[in-house]
Amino acid sequence: MNDVEVIFDKNAYLEYKKLQLFVNSQKKSKTQPSYKQLLDSVNHAITNIQINHNYGDLIPKKYISISTKTKYNTDKVYRVPLVGYWRLLYTIVGDDAKIIAFILEFMDHKKYNKVFGYKDK
Repeated sequence: MNDVEVIFDKNAYLEYKKLQLFVNSQKKSKTQPSYKQLLDSVNHAITNIQINHNYGDLIPKKYISISTKTKYNTDKVYRVPLVGYWRLLYTIVGDDAKIIAFILEFMDHKKYNKVFGYKDK
């Protein structure tokens, strides 16, 4: 089995670092989950992706908007559920020699539904 390198999209990395800063400064979240719970959940997802690059659920292509395809230059997007109905999105690049899991972003459920056109019930 190949090692999986995990890298972040620039904006996703900035959000990840901001989340780490909030946790380190013990800043309190105004909503659930707490920043620590979310950071732990993101880190857990990254560990699982490193173990199995197909860890997440592949989002059906019909739900991936043209803007998302254009923004990330892919129509193969995986989602990993996080704590508090958040979602982590990633794609796979590379080949048999080197697999890279490219973290696109993580978002709350409301934004996720908007991005992928799901309707609230």
